[in-house]
Amino acid sequence: MKNLFKKYFGSLLLVILITGLTNAQEVLTPQDAVKIALENNYSIKIAKNEKNIAENNSSVGNAGFLPTVDASGSYTRSSNDTKQNYSNGQTVNVNGAINKNYAAGINLNWTIFDGLKMFASLDQLKELKKIGETSYKKVVEQNISDVLATYYDIARQELLLQVIKKNVSISEERLKIVENEKAVGSASKFDLLKAQVDLNTDKSALLKQEQSLQVARTTLNRLLGRDINSDFTIQDTIVVNKNLTFSDLKSVTLDKNSDLMIAKQNKNLSEAQLRLERADLMPEISLNLGYNYTKSESGAGFFISSKTTAFSYGATVSLNLFNGLNTRRRMENAKVGIESSEYSYNRSLEQVNADLKNMYLKYANSIQLINLESQNYKSAEENVDLALEKLRVGAITPLDFRTSQKDMLDAKSRLVSAQYDAKTAETELLKISGQLIKSVK
Repeated sequence: MKNLFKKYFGSLLLVILITGLTNAQEVLTPQDAVKIALENNYSIKIAKNEKNIAENNSSVGNAGFLPTVDASGSYTRSSNDTKQNYSNGQTVNVNGAINKNYAAGINLNWTIFDGLKMFASLDQLKELKKIGETSYKKVVEQNISDVLATYYDIARQELLLQVIKKNVSISEERLKIVENEKAVGSASKFDLLKAQVDLNTDKSALLKQEQSLQVARTTLNRLLGRDINSDFTIQDTIVVNKNLTFSDLKSVTLDKNSDLMIAKQNKNLSEAQLRLERADLMPEISLNLGYNYTKSESGAGFFISSKTTAFSYGATVSLNLFNGLNTRRRMENAKVGIESSEYSYNRSLEQVNADLKNMYLKYANSIQLINLESQNYKSAEENVDLALEKLRVGAITPLDFRTSQKDMLDAKSRLVSAQYDAKTAETELLKISGQLIKSVK
């Protein structure tokens, strides 16, 4: 009974330890990884701050639509020694006379017409706000792309690790078979040493693969903006969306691609700059309104105190008649800027179309490779199982067996690479077409 209790208690303790270890390890989905990156990634935080600055700057006040109101006030006190001689013979001699001066005022200035410059300025600020939003979107898209690429790289590394572990297990079984054969005299020392070398080679590949996996895990933690030693597990399958079509992607790309959007917004910005320069050819009209109060007190002199209040208003009209033709020069430069922005848009359009076409070719080709390599791996895996049975009965040479092992490993490597290439191509296609952020929500 005592032994039974010990056995039960030991089993229960083992279950608790395993459960605790499993619970301590975070299961990270692609959506979870993206969510964490959006909250923690420093590049995204910086881009968001820049977007917020552009939003704050986009206001009618910053464009010059609103008046300016200034208030001022002052107080001065002085101590004076005064000696005055008058023509009638009177003499005034005062030491330490106190003089006090008070002043206060409030003034309003409002430009009601500036050649429509304020409207052009507001349009520029709105475009800068849009550029800030689009630039933020572009940074988010790039970081999501990097996170997903690293996430699925971990999945690829883990899948390769699994097949390498299986290969090591097969090599260990082969070594046992050769050792048994040598014990009965049906295998040579050469066969034994060759089996040992092949096993060590596979173990070396296993160590390298574990290192590659750890590097990828560290990279993902860095992209997520958290402790690089954070432990987690992932979904070790790479599921590819095989339903993307080139025509659908292209139609969406023209409207939602971040690079094209920024190129359009820069063009609008250049057009607003031309209107801004043209405004200098027209007059500027301003209204002004003010109220001022002054008071002074004197401890010596003819006036003991005085007080003045003044209310003022008026209008100012100004027109630049000649400034060395600089306005014309700036207008010509603005026109050149518009032309350059059109060239930049066309260049971006060509690049985006080329990227979309090339990435779709990679995507379609990778899907075909997945189907092909899936069959190859299945056949190679079955071939290894058959070769192992033949090795046990001595119906296959060690070289042929090793070849079958290598074929299985290569087939799995090609399959996983095809899956990874298809998934990263899918991600890039969604990024190019401006649909990546929506796809991960």
